Amino acid sequence: MGFASIERPSKKLLEDLKKISSATAWGTLANLGFNNTWMEGIRPLYQGIKIIGPAVTVSYIAFREDRGIPPERAGQAAQNIAWEAATPGDVIVAEARGRSDTGVIGDCMSTGYKSRGVAGFVVDGSVRDSAYIKKIMFPVFSRGVTPTSTKNRLIPSAVNVPIQCAGVQIVPGDIIIGDDDGVIVIPRAKAEDVAEKGIEEEILEDYSRKLLMAGRSLGESYPPRQEWLKEPPI
Repeated sequence: MGFASIERPSKKLLEDLKKISSATAWGTLANLGFNNTWMEGIRPLYQGIKIIGPAVTVSYIAFREDRGIPPERAGQAAQNIAWEAATPGDVIVAEARGRSDTGVIGDCMSTGYKSRGVAGFVVDGSVRDSAYIKKIMFPVFSRGVTPTSTKNRLIPSAVNVPIQCAGVQIVPGDIIIGDDDGVIVIPRAKAEDVAEKGIEEEILEDYSRKLLMAGRSLGESYPPRQEWLKEPPI
């Protein structure tokens, strides 16, 4: 089992994207005509997480008794290939069919990905060993937690292929933004536009907050106005 390489963004682009929130990314993408970018139902395992990075994708399929992974081939399982495919700063995104009865990642996989320098793990499904994942502060986003594993439930099938998570299509190399509000997928070709327009939006909203804190009316202070970029209101 091999894997396709992905196009990774420049360090500058990632630093720019770190300046915007998932909410700003969603609004910016909507203004660019991309309306299906939020992974509905996917939440951070603990508060205070923020991840920005290119997606390395993993696809899972339902287990079938005559097509399980033989013990001698366990090292070729897709999650292990994803570990090899990932470089520091990447985000693993797993398509686990939205199942709540199987923990796709637990203590050992989290430790392995963290040691690899992976920025975080997003799964359309559940995770296990949540207390340990929180202890090592590995950023994970999921539908929930469970004590069960993938045994006799799911098997990893492919790495770096287009997948669908929580109703959103993810192409390997797309940029993932995750924070307390959830996870947004930025199409790689639009990442520079999102960074530029998103930073402008963050600046404008900061002006709105300053005006409101200074006692200005809501109508005067919000929504932000583009002319404020050239003539700051405060």
